[in-house]
Amino acid sequence: MAIHIITDSSADLTAQEAKELNIRIVPMSVQFGDRSYLDGIDLTKPEFYRLLASGKDSPTTAQPTPADFLSLFEKVREAGDEAVVLPISGALSGTYQSAVIAKDMCKYGPIHIVDSRSASAGIHLLAEEACRLRDAGASAQEIVRALEELKGRVRIFALIDTLEYLRRGGRLSNFQAGLGTVTKLKPVISVREGAVLVVGKAFGVSAAMKQLLRFLSEHPVDNSFPAYALYSDDESRVEDFVPRLRELDLLPKELRRCSIGPTIGTHIGPGAVGMAYIETA
Repeated sequence: MAIHIITDSSADLTAQEAKELNIRIVPMSVQFGDRSYLDGIDLTKPEFYRLLASGKDSPTTAQPTPADFLSLFEKVREAGDEAVVLPISGALSGTYQSAVIAKDMCKYGPIHIVDSRSASAGIHLLAEEACRLRDAGASAQEIVRALEELKGRVRIFALIDTLEYLRRGGRLSNFQAGLGTVTKLKPVISVREGAVLVVGKAFGVSAAMKQLLRFLSEHPVDNSFPAYALYSDDESRVEDFVPRLRELDLLPKELRRCSIGPTIGTHIGPGAVGMAYIETA
């Protein structure tokens, strides 16, 4: 009995990564004006940020429908296999609920849905661990138990360039966002309890970077797992970030890179840099 690992496009896996890991991806949809795209299928990350920078339309994202998951679940049922499903945090999207509805429609017990309580490379890390356990011969139940234990240790911290996109997404009031613009505050965000939160603000990029590094030092990396340097539109931000990590002995043993896609990019905008990793227990 095979075990299928399924997630959605908010995990920001590339097509090549998904193929190598044997992960099935359910795409989110992204709307710019009257045009709708499927994340990772007919909208690339560079194209998304180009459209975002044009300022013509503010994007919105929509979760996959139950029918999108049901088509995969029915294939799992027909094969007599099992599935472990890792959608984006239920606090950020209705994707988890869509998957639950699809499981009810499918009426097939061996489909296991785990609320990742995370996004982007945070889901990526959990999905990689699920694949490692699957390939090592673990049962679906064992994989679920491991993910439930591990997901509380996933950490994401990032410096973003402006509060504006959080305001547009309804995560800040107009007053809070306007204050940040006037005073040139640079926010530091985190994903906590499954939600994107502003955990710090500082005057200018240099001071905000010091805050970001402080958060990383207070929540040390578990080097038995890979970590991901995150960026939105500008990978060169990582080139500036890595020496700062090395200087403070915060550089993970295995640091990969992950470009933040439309699901989170809609809310944080261009110019972001940060890290996703598993914290030491």
